[in-house]
Amino acid sequence: MLETDLYGPLKTWFEDQGFLVRGEVLHCDLVAQKGDDLVVVELKLKPSLKLLYQATDRLQLTDEVYIALPAPTKKRKALKAFQKLLQNLGIGLLLVQTSSIGPRIIQAQPPTKTPHRRSRRKALALTKEFSGRGQSDNLGGTASKKILTVYREDALLIVAFLEHLEIAQPKELVAKGCATRAGQILRDNHYGWFERVKRGHYTLSAHASESVTTSFPEVLSDCRLIVQSASLAAE
Repeated sequence: MLETDLYGPLKTWFEDQGFLVRGEVLHCDLVAQKGDDLVVVELKLKPSLKLLYQATDRLQLTDEVYIALPAPTKKRKALKAFQKLLQNLGIGLLLVQTSSIGPRIIQAQPPTKTPHRRSRRKALALTKEFSGRGQSDNLGGTASKKILTVYREDALLIVAFLEHLEIAQPKELVAKGCATRAGQILRDNHYGWFERVKRGHYTLSAHASESVTTSFPEVLSDCRLIVQSASLAAE
């Protein structure tokens, strides 16, 4: 089992309760939001001291922090000791149990409100990143893979428009629906997708479309549909 195998069942479990769920939001494996309720879940295959540090750090963001683990088949005594420690910290525990009839989530322990020093700045940053995401999602527990951030989504839409326009100015891209920071994204060129043809005019680099298609095929497909719709509307 991989950490990513825990994400799907947990996402479904939260969505069944009316939450909107996103994976890998500002280094949090899973973030779920329903109204004012914000939940952070860290996914791991086994308990560890590092995991406790991570979960405790997440308490700066919200009171509702969970650790999610595979349901144990043995050594339940060790899990009980870990669970007691989580209880003292106010951190919840979710267990993902798999069987021939499919996965099941066991809420072994809900989070409990305990006095913590909340960071309003960090909590607002998490909410902003969560809310800014499009329909595409990251798979929680994939920290080593390329993560889809709001910034990257904005850059991908620019890629799709430049595929269609070939050369464009930032103000032209913004007028067609790209982010207002399109100029900054083109100038900074963090991913190596863009080239400046002349002052204020940009095109795609030679490898951009291939790189994006390989790394983010579904998102690029969505962006191309947006470009297609914008082109039809302009006719």
